[in-house]
Amino acid sequence: MSKGARLRAAIASGEPLVLPVVESIMLTRLAEIEGFKGGFLGGSGIAARNALPNTSIQTVQEVIDYEVEIMSNTDLPFVVDGENGGGSPIVTYRTTQQLERGGAACIMIEDTSGPESEYAGKGAALAPISVMVGRIKAALDARTDQTMMIMARIHRPAKGYSEQETMDLAGQLRDAGCDAFYLTGFGLDQQQKAKAVLKKPLMVGSGGPAAEWHSKGVDMAYYHIDSIGVGAMYLALKELKATGKFTEAAKMNLPRDIASRAVRQQDWLARAKKYGVVE
Repeated sequence: MSKGARLRAAIASGEPLVLPVVESIMLTRLAEIEGFKGGFLGGSGIAARNALPNTSIQTVQEVIDYEVEIMSNTDLPFVVDGENGGGSPIVTYRTTQQLERGGAACIMIEDTSGPESEYAGKGAALAPISVMVGRIKAALDARTDQTMMIMARIHRPAKGYSEQETMDLAGQLRDAGCDAFYLTGFGLDQQQKAKAVLKKPLMVGSGGPAAEWHSKGVDMAYYHIDSIGVGAMYLALKELKATGKFTEAAKMNLPRDIASRAVRQQDWLARAKKYGVVE
């Protein structure tokens, strides 16, 4: 089965689909080891790699290249962030092509206009409805594998726009063929109402029990576990500065056997023997 087909099957199973945010190949491999059925790759990962705020400062091509690098090193199905597609629906078409070739199971396209949307609060400049509809239509036209999903991320609720305007846009995107939705800023009761109307898979960001959002009709949620690693390294720095060692922080080191599995040490050793690198 394709990655898109496996993601669709995981959603259709009726079980909550938990998507860890994976910001590196190593973390992706660990998610595979633990048996997760999918993962989430966002622009936040490349922003963190470049020590930038997650406000769409990086270009969409930087996001694409970063996500493809990770996707090409795993068989895990990913929901990947296509940002605002590059702005114009024409650029969104090409963004979709690149992410599909890179191995995306689902591509999320946002209704933002760029940093203007990210930095501003209520009333932020967002893409006009006609432009957002064009982006989704372009993404749907660009894909060659019909099992790959196209998801719309609508920021309007989080930016102070009305529930009605949000649902009007979502309805147009559904009618255009959009496969799934992330309605940023909707509470779980609103998510439940939206599910009844849209009858499409929904995603949220979460840090709580899966049962909470799944009971409201939400199908999948991403969890930002990716920032924990940086936090652990910061604690190690503080301990090292204070004591000249990092004994306590070292307790958070990845166990050697798990690290070996994640880097596929035995596979590489077998190749080294096969090609006469070692006896």
